[in-house]
Formats: sequence, structure tokens, C-alpha cells
Amino acid sequence: MNILHVSSGDGFGGGERHVLELVLALAARGHRLHVATPADGALARRLREAAGAQPSVVLHPLRVRHALDPGAMWSLVRLVRAHRIDILHAHYARDYPVAAGVVHWQRQWGNHRPALFLTRHHYAPLNGHRLYAWWLSVAERFIAVSGYVRDQLKASLGWDDRRFVVIPNWVEAHRFRRPTVFDRAGCRQRFGLPRDGFIVGCLNRLEPDKGQATLLFALELARRRIPQLHLVLAGNADAAYLARLQQQARTAGLTAQVSFPGFVEDVPALLFACDVVAIPSRNEAFSLGVLEAWAAGVPVVVSDVGGLAELVVHEENGLRVDVRDVKGWAAALCRLACDTVLCQQLVRAGQQAVGRYTLSHAVVALEQLYLARATKF
Repeated sequence: MNILHVSSGDGFGGGERHVLELVLALAARGHRLHVATPADGALARRLREAAGAQPSVVLHPLRVRHALDPGAMWSLVRLVRAHRIDILHAHYARDYPVAAGVVHWQRQWGNHRPALFLTRHHYAPLNGHRLYAWWLSVAERFIAVSGYVRDQLKASLGWDDRRFVVIPNWVEAHRFRRPTVFDRAGCRQRFGLPRDGFIVGCLNRLEPDKGQATLLFALELARRRIPQLHLVLAGNADAAYLARLQQQARTAGLTAQVSFPGFVEDVPALLFACDVVAIPSRNEAFSLGVLEAWAAGVPVVVSDVGGLAELVVHEENGLRVDVRDVKGWAAALCRLACDTVLCQQLVRAGQQAVGRYTLSHAVVALEQLYLARATKF
């Protein structure tokens, strides 16, 4: 099949990693892959780096300025025609109407190629306007990364249930699997963490919706009982929010108990240094952070919201806490610091659970959807 993925983001977050790994895996299965994305964006750069291993992926520069960008739509129409695209797959909300416009245009001229698929990576509801729902209705399937996201889409668009499919995100578990013998002290030294501390890692973009401020408040309470607690807030940062967090730590007298290492490329090494991973987000569509922690053998404590609550079964493969319950977060951290047996139980269950979230499962499920539609041409 000739498959064109559209991803108009400049950065490289979970959505872009999803597209990158999916495209490379589909190309490895013999399909001809095209990717329309900003030429100077992070996704394009990563795809160029992978070109030697997978030369059958063709990059096309595309910038989508907004959801009603006629220039971007016409660029995609030309790509679809020039390369006889069978499958058009869009991943950003602003890309959905543009990609749908391509299909409307093609059908206006009696051409039933390409089949359109959309993937929703975010938890926020879509525009619920009837015209918007009708415009996108040319899509064959709307793919959601979790049941929670699927329910949000259903509420927004009002389509038949069969139009929505859940294909969860995945993790390359082998990348995060902790070696039988590893140097935890060395990992901690590398990131400037206390050798004998109880390290709580939070690896996420530093912005208000990710809830790091809640963890700081919880640490202020919990350290009275567990003085060796140390919090690592890693990730790219909104500058104003980072300054607020740093001021919050200073005001609470936590400067020595909190580290801000910034963006960390070697996530497995940081996870190996942690005793617990905490994800206090106000909402999440899914959570690669949970999968990575499970694969690395680190227990998790997460907010009881959205895709997090769907992934984590309380007291089975992690702990869940009300998103704004500072005392609950403090109690959960203290509990994990004091209960080795519970931590081991959560780790074992997490390592079993992560086996359900693999790239191969996702690729096979998506390929079946593609083939079911492509055979109708």
C-alpha cells in the first residue's frame, strides 16, 4: 500500500514518537510510506536520521498553518495524486480538517482514493459543531490511544460506535529493562542525585497541567516522616512555570531535596536511579511514562484521571491518588518508601502489564484496518 502520514507539529513529543515508530514499522513490512511534516521539524530530522535503515520512507515538507489552510490541503491533494496514495492518516487536530478536505475534493471528482484515518493523541474534546463532525465524517475510522479518548471523541462527534477504534500506545520495553546487574549509585551520581536518598522521579514536560507543583507540596509534607525523600522534576520546561516551581521549592526549604535536570535524553538511566515514578498530571490521554516505568521495574503512583486511571489498577500495578489531594500524594510516597513488599508487588504486576503494549500489536491492528479499506478500491 501507498500510505501518507500527516503530522504538522514542530516538536518531538509522544505523538511524534508514535508517528516515527509506526512509519518505520509499516515500511519494514513492505509498504511504501510517505510523511508530510515541517521540513525543519524534529520528526523530519529523526526520519532523515533513520533513512539509511529504512530508505522506503519519503519525506515531503508541509506546514499546516491552521485547520482551514487551503494551501496545505492542495499540497496534500497533489501528493495523493502523484504517488497514488491509498491511505491518508492524520495525527494533529489542525490536520484533521485539512486531510478531510483532500478526501472531499477527491470524491468530488469521482476518485475514492485515499481512505482517511485519524488518530487522536490528546484528551481534550474536539469541536462538537455539527458542520465539523460532518466534514470529518469522510474518515473511515477515528483511532483513539485509549478508551478514555474514544469516549471523548464519541461525545464530541456523535458518530456510530463502530467508527471509533482503540489502538493503545506502546513502549519498546527492551530499551528500559533494567540489567540484572546495574550500577544504581553510578546512575545517581550521573544526575547529581543523593546516593542514599529515596528518589521520586517525575519525567514530563514542566507545565501547569502536568501537576509538578502538587508533588512539591506533597514532598513538603512527606519529608517530615521520610527525610531522605528526593524529587527529580525532569523534562523540557515552560520557563515561567519552571521559575514558579523553583521559587516554591526555595520557599518551602526544599532546594536540596529537589533536582531540575531539564530534558533527559537517556530516560532509562534516570529511571534506573529512581525508587518511584510519580505522574501527578491533571489529565492524560494515555501515559508512556507509566509504560516506561513498568518496563524499568519502577513502581508508579499516578493521578486518578483519564488515561492514567485506565492504565493503572490501584494497588495492583500502581497507586492512584486524587489529582489535587496533596495529603494523599504525601501518604502514597511515604507508603512506598516504607513498604518494600508493596513496591515489589507493584513492580511484578507492572512488568506483566507492559507486555500488552507493544509496537507489533499496534502495527498489526492498524494494518488490518488499512487493508480492509484498501481492498475496496
